[in-house]
Amino acid sequence: MSENLRFVFGLGNPGQQYERTRHNAGFLFIDRLGTTLGAEFRDSKDLECQYARKKIVRGGRSLDLVLVKPLTYMNLSGICFQKVVRFFKGKPENCIVVHDDVSLPLGKLRFQSAGGAGGQHGIESIIAALGGNKGFDRLKIGVGPDPGGDKRAAFVLARLSDSEIELLSRVLAAGEEGLMLWLDSGILKAANDLNGLSF
Repeated sequence: MSENLRFVFGLGNPGQQYERTRHNAGFLFIDRLGTTLGAEFRDSKDLECQYARKKIVRGGRSLDLVLVKPLTYMNLSGICFQKVVRFFKGKPENCIVVHDDVSLPLGKLRFQSAGGAGGQHGIESIIAALGGNKGFDRLKIGVGPDPGGDKRAAFVLARLSDSEIELLSRVLAAGEEGLMLWLDSGILKAANDLNGLSF
């Protein structure tokens, strides 16, 4: 296993009907990052995902970056996470998971080390697949305000308007900047520089 191997998982739901929805913020981030890096995605039925592997150089150090979009649907994200990390002989602590967060307003993001799922079912699935291990990093993309209760499921699966997509695009661009800080200096540097900002 390479010590320079890093994983970026973007969570979402596969299928045209879920495109541009709040719940697919992680997919939107991975697609954008893949374009920025010139990474080419491939389908893997065995790993139940689309993934791209890209070597990049940061600060004179060569990194092997694996970008992943699980195709198991959000609530079963842990299946893909476990398969991919095992296949590449990686470690959860070298992973960052990018996902939507209704508790954060649209226009905000938050880098976080470990912690609970906060009701996010994809994160719940990953923690369960890891036997309760919460030792992976997260990039939370705000999609709130949370309507709460029975309205939440419909809210996160609703399509974003053009103006909301424009705002989200600014957040995702900042998220890319933060991801590079994560690669260079770790999660605390990314959190300190970006968690307090609004876009």
